Amino acid sequence: MLLKRLHGRIAAVHPEFPKYLMALALMGVCSGVFETTYNNWLYAQFMVSPTTRGNLEFIREFPGLINAALMGALAFLPETRVAALSAVVTAVGMAGLGLKGDNWWLMLLFTIFWGIGSHLIMPLRSSLTMEMGGQTQRGKRLGQVGAVQIVGAIGGAVIVWLIFGRGSEQPTIEGQMGLLQEWQFDLSFYIAAAACVAAAFFFNALRDVGSHSKRPSFVLKSKYWLYYVLNVLFGARKQVFLTFGRWVLVTVFAQKPTTFAVLSIVGSVVGIWFTPWVGKLIDRLGERTILVVDSFMLILVCAAYAGAEHLGLPKHTALHIVYVSFVLDHLLFAVGMARDTYMSKIAETKDDLTASLSVGVSINHLVAMVVPTLGGLLWTAFGYEWVFIAAAAMALLMTLFSSMIKVPKSVDLVETA
Repeated sequence: MLLKRLHGRIAAVHPEFPKYLMALALMGVCSGVFETTYNNWLYAQFMVSPTTRGNLEFIREFPGLINAALMGALAFLPETRVAALSAVVTAVGMAGLGLKGDNWWLMLLFTIFWGIGSHLIMPLRSSLTMEMGGQTQRGKRLGQVGAVQIVGAIGGAVIVWLIFGRGSEQPTIEGQMGLLQEWQFDLSFYIAAAACVAAAFFFNALRDVGSHSKRPSFVLKSKYWLYYVLNVLFGARKQVFLTFGRWVLVTVFAQKPTTFAVLSIVGSVVGIWFTPWVGKLIDRLGERTILVVDSFMLILVCAAYAGAEHLGLPKHTALHIVYVSFVLDHLLFAVGMARDTYMSKIAETKDDLTASLSVGVSINHLVAMVVPTLGGLLWTAFGYEWVFIAAAAMALLMTLFSSMIKVPKSVDLVETA
């Protein structure tokens, strides 16, 4: 009876909303598996250096750079079909990493497949959600959808914890693969691929949403310049922590996949409440206030990463400071939905939205491809601390540009569901 009432409330938003949420939850499972294993897998499989790890992000994020072009090429398809396709491509990438990931060149190929699928879904997730969100509840709907994805990510992290949690030994930097067995990574990747295939089924079953008869293949307008700048800064901020925030824990503190699984679970459990709350705050306080506060919080996270080892504290205490910073940064990613709601409010037409969001993804990934290489060089030359000092400087720039946000008083781009 409780599940029936819950389904009724979800379906009241839009008849297709339950299937949509199920698809995103399954994609969240894949994300939860990937994010908690990929860095350890790379290090265990190939023992890459910080510079090489930074360079690998160029390959991993290249699909994000061409996101606008890919979305343009697929403009003839309804958005729900593109979402289904993205889930299938992601599944191919994950399964390929499990099957042939021990070959360097095939690893790069399947990482690109993963990147194409996971990046194609980004603008679609925002545009489809806001299409169902109504004029005044876009932030709320994005927050709710984000919470559902977080639940899926918790499931993925729990799967990783169960697979890798058999041993209690602490890995050493010199020989992780002796403790972390290849089959554990492979099984995790196969489960993630299966979740993506199931997500594709639900995306393909969606009707009466995301089926605009006309969708421009590419939109780049001077009116949207601030949205583009915010995406440049977010791309830099994002990649520092996706690449080097985790790499610090793997190489400096010698943490296993189970650590990332636990941290992800903790951040995700808090995020189930935090993400919808942020969405409501965006609707209530506006994008400018939320993004400015986000920038200030990011400065604190950067300071903690850079300084934890230099406070004269015991090693385990410094590690726990980094743990807290990792979780806080994990939560702050939810604030990124404010950029999408800002774009939805300044878009000149409804058809501009998805194409503009795709351009935003491409822009932030253009930066994301450069930052890891520079960060790896900075780490090698001066130490990892300087990577996060540079990130703090970027956060100051984010504060400046976020304070420039202005939205129209009357917004009627998306019809109320």
